[in-house]
Amino acid sequence: MRDLRIRVVPVVSNGRLVGVVSYKGILMSGVGRATKVRSVMEPPYGINFMSSVDDAIAKFVLWKAKASPVVDEGNRLVGYLSRGDLMNFLLVNGLLPKMYVKDVMTSPAVTIEGSESIARARWLMLRNGISRLPVINHLGGIEGVISMTDIVERIYIIRLTRRKGFEQFEEEFLAAPVKEFMSAPPIYVTPNQTLEDVVKTLSNYGITGMPVVSEGKVVGVVSGVDVLKAYARQLIYEELVEAKIPQTLRVDGLVKSQVETLVNEYLSDIRRVTNVINFSINLREESKGGRKRYVVRTRLVCDDGVLTSEGVGWDLLSAVRDSLETLEKRIKKLVSRGKELRRSRSRRET
Repeated sequence: MRDLRIRVVPVVSNGRLVGVVSYKGILMSGVGRATKVRSVMEPPYGINFMSSVDDAIAKFVLWKAKASPVVDEGNRLVGYLSRGDLMNFLLVNGLLPKMYVKDVMTSPAVTIEGSESIARARWLMLRNGISRLPVINHLGGIEGVISMTDIVERIYIIRLTRRKGFEQFEEEFLAAPVKEFMSAPPIYVTPNQTLEDVVKTLSNYGITGMPVVSEGKVVGVVSGVDVLKAYARQLIYEELVEAKIPQTLRVDGLVKSQVETLVNEYLSDIRRVTNVINFSINLREESKGGRKRYVVRTRLVCDDGVLTSEGVGWDLLSAVRDSLETLEKRIKKLVSRGKELRRSRSRRET
């Protein structure tokens, strides 16, 4: 993955796609050098090689995918498609919408100061369902960018080069300030640049997203999926999920935006393995031992059944993530079990 600069790797058995491995999956699993691929791979998903480009873009938007295997009718791996491939197709063929960065960026952005630790950067990414953080100084000025890729690659370089005692070096890395490992100077765009500028910048530097900066301050972030979403608006009806947060919780706009981003990030992962028919989320506040805590319940109706989950936390985002993570694990386990049963039935019939 590091050598080829790819974020998703297909896992194949006898020529057929059986799973995928991603940086996010590796980071969340906390695996070591002896861990087998099958223990961290996610259920397989892919684009049929006979699909139209418009259909592929629609799936990338719904899945928020950075890349996808391409398979034939027998689920045999025949290729690989990335966001960059699709964006460059739109660019070369003059199909990019005539829009500006300010029209498609996500704002406000989640940021981190350069003096804060790598461990906190990792926590912020997983907590908010994002893969990069703009790094700012104490005055709010942009200094660099730290990504999930940077963190995963560094951790596994430590684990792979040191058979013993890697824990100490890993702890030292996680405790180190972000500014020592961030990419600098930062690659960014301004709000008034065009989507064509975004595609060319992402392609030239081989990155999937970047900060949006105005007068030296971060005002948002923009990624390849934002570009594809702008094109896809004319192709599909995108189901927007809004977390219904009671007014009594007094949640500010930033937290509400973070909740919605996290919800849609997990939903995009779930959509890769099953068709989502309906999704709902309920959030409430309660007292426990004199302290305020949040209880979050989610309910998912999909082609594979109906699942519910509950998350509890002392802050709202932690409770939301707890519930969504449980829901995602359950649906992936259910889908994997169903596929295994179908394979067993097929072997018995033959």
